[in-house]
Amino acid sequence: MHRKILPLTLAVLMIFALAGCGQDVVATVNGEKITGAELSQRVDEAKASMEKQGVDFSGDKGQTLTESLRKQTLDEMINNKLFLQEARKSGKLTKEQVQDKINIFKLQFTSTEEYNQFLAQIKMSEEDIAYILNMQDQVAKDIPPVSEDDVKKYYDENKEQFTHPEQLQVRHILFFVDDGSKGYPVQHTDAEARQMAEDVITQLKQGKDFAALAAEKSEDSGSKNNGGLYTFSAGDAVQEFADAASALSPGQFTQTPVKTEYGYHVIKMEKKIAAGQYPFEEIEQRLTEQLNQQAVSDKFSSMMQEAKNNAKITNKLTAKEGDTSKQ
Repeated sequence: MHRKILPLTLAVLMIFALAGCGQDVVATVNGEKITGAELSQRVDEAKASMEKQGVDFSGDKGQTLTESLRKQTLDEMINNKLFLQEARKSGKLTKEQVQDKINIFKLQFTSTEEYNQFLAQIKMSEEDIAYILNMQDQVAKDIPPVSEDDVKKYYDENKEQFTHPEQLQVRHILFFVDDGSKGYPVQHTDAEARQMAEDVITQLKQGKDFAALAAEKSEDSGSKNNGGLYTFSAGDAVQEFADAASALSPGQFTQTPVKTEYGYHVIKMEKKIAAGQYPFEEIEQRLTEQLNQQAVSDKFSSMMQEAKNNAKITNKLTAKEGDTSKQ
């Protein structure tokens, strides 16, 4: 039903798409070239995505929009190139070190297929990813972790950020319905998934433990490891799931499978949580991770600003040359 928030490294990597080749150079970053073919590929991909959202690139307005998109995209590519250059300065990695970092990075993905799709999307080599990971490690190593007192102080000064509306806490077991076109980690026909859900309901009626069945059978990687536990507010879950859960009393489970866009669910109500404020103890770990990550992100921003100030960049679309701070 929900996925873990991806860490800083993965979020940073999502902005990359440095592929293609060509002879015409549209920009250089400290001597490294960005070609017209690379830029055109990136722009075409961005236009295709925007057109799916209803953006019209026809006529004079479309041409103006395309030119603006080219300039914006090239700026992003320049920044990405500079970022990779800085990553390469973080220390030479052996082939074994590259592979070790990639092996750890892959653990963030539910399958090899999902990882390969990610690589295809960002169009980076595993070696580039490893150097970015290495730079993050170097930055994080130099930043002291936030103290418990600092975390508590942030909580006390920003209590309005830690309130929640009424919530439902449920356990659920999911069986995907997918003919292979959705990219889910497991594929079942509609009939197969429904039958699997019905079999679980039969076992529950026989007295089997819901959490144990969720850990054993659920295909939702985001909740199966904690017995299918899922806490949500109105609007956080798909409507069919929310409606079925809301109709239950604590301790009850759905007597028939619940169909959603994901597949078939079996749901058990644990408790209804009144609107209020999250206790510090409940969010301390998450808030600590957030503040530590923010410290690393701030350091990254500072490093990149310094790199931009010292970089030698040419950009033929803006016909300017010099420090990025002057562009």
